[in-house]
Amino acid sequence: MDILDRYIGKAMLFGVLAVLLVMVTLDSLISFAGETGNIGRANYGVWDAVSYIVFNIPQKLYIMFPMTALLGTMLSLGMLAGNSELIAMRAAGISVARITVSVLKTGIILAAVVIAVGEFVAPPAVQHAKLQRVSAMNQEISLNTDYGLWARDGANYIHIRRVENDGRLTGINIYIYDKQQQLIETLTAPFSEYKEDHWVLYEVIKRSITAESIKQEFVATVRWDTLLKPEMVSVVSVTPENLSIIKLKSYIDYLKANGLNSKEYELSFWSKLIAPFTIGGMIVLAIPFVFGSLRNVGAGQRILVGFLLGLGFFIFNKLVGNAGLVYIDYPWIPAMFPTLVVLIVGAVLLKRTR
Repeated sequence: MDILDRYIGKAMLFGVLAVLLVMVTLDSLISFAGETGNIGRANYGVWDAVSYIVFNIPQKLYIMFPMTALLGTMLSLGMLAGNSELIAMRAAGISVARITVSVLKTGIILAAVVIAVGEFVAPPAVQHAKLQRVSAMNQEISLNTDYGLWARDGANYIHIRRVENDGRLTGINIYIYDKQQQLIETLTAPFSEYKEDHWVLYEVIKRSITAESIKQEFVATVRWDTLLKPEMVSVVSVTPENLSIIKLKSYIDYLKANGLNSKEYELSFWSKLIAPFTIGGMIVLAIPFVFGSLRNVGAGQRILVGFLLGLGFFIFNKLVGNAGLVYIDYPWIPAMFPTLVVLIVGAVLLKRTR
């Protein structure tokens, strides 16, 4: 049976890679078209736009792979069915369940590779792409971010712990230096809001530093004029999709320890944790269509059906996730529910396949 595994595995590998290449190419072309409006801004040129898109490809691979696995499985098994090879396998006494096992073996290997890319390659690549993009568009400010945002505004340094969904900044620390690079003042504020053309810091602790002493005072509000604009902050803010599982867990612990809402990050954490089962469910869901209603149709129809199924899952997953954030206190429930539905539906259809 190792021969069967290898044969089906090669067919599936070809199908998945072909679909992945097409989807990534289309997405990259669309992304480049969206970036053309920024080309020419400051030092942001064509190659900067290309670099930005290329560094985002690992993240796109990770996001697209459940749909890619579904389409690739339907395409590869469809080719075998079109060449009557699946019929020959069934005539030789090989069951649908055994063919499913062969498909899943290859699927597990591909899923492991993609998840590794999503965990270890995509987060730093996306971060690098965003920072390079912002730096090219505005040379007067340099940025660095991991947990929160570090920024240099001229001679001053800024640390922002978190950017809220409504645009507010929380956990702000500003370090002000003189021309001799001596620290002369620090500002610490729990949150800040953007008003018209400037930021407003609230509940500020202001420390004035001299060689002889450190003077501390409390100020209710402070106007903060900086080159760091809201659109720049939003580009480099910490988003759940751009964090690995380990960093998500660490960030969730930080949010809980400080009494902040962590449900969005918990949802992403559980979604990443069950990603292998999501990919496996999409593969299982594809198999009954090849042996059943789509047995004698062309590749175009299979791709259309697979695309609609994948798109339907993507929309359903987003709807359940967003609803769960509002109505359910345990984010693991909306994270797991769509995958559980896919696994059950795929298993039921597969059981009916003869």
